[in-house]
Amino acid sequence: MRCRPLLVLPLLTVVFGLGGCGSKISEANYFRVQYGMDEEEVEDLLGPAHEETEEQPPLTGDAPASRPASTRPTGRKVKTWSRDGITIRVVFEDGVVTARSAEGIAADPPASRPASRVSPPEVSRPIDPPAATL
Repeated sequence: MRCRPLLVLPLLTVVFGLGGCGSKISEANYFRVQYGMDEEEVEDLLGPAHEETEEQPPLTGDAPASRPASTRPTGRKVKTWSRDGITIRVVFEDGVVTARSAEGIAADPPASRPASRVSPPEVSRPIDPPAATL
């Protein structure tokens, strides 16, 4: 039986395309979100946000409403990702990460090695040589 390349190509595309459908919303990726990252970097890591809210800062005497938008203080943006009991929230100010929080994830990143519970050995002080007598 002869295989037709035009029929096999779409099948291979579907099979290999499904291999990349794993969720990006994970504990490991949460800990990869770092302060100072921009929105694009975070979305590359976690995928598109499921929810986004924007908060504008209150207008004060130094930021009148008549001031052009480009010179007013920027707002705060909160993006949220959720999947399988994990909810990740990232706060952006001026387009960069200023805070992050999560539900369904341990508070601290997993340690690369267990912390030592043994006290370091005491360092003994060398004995001073006897003073020379005259």
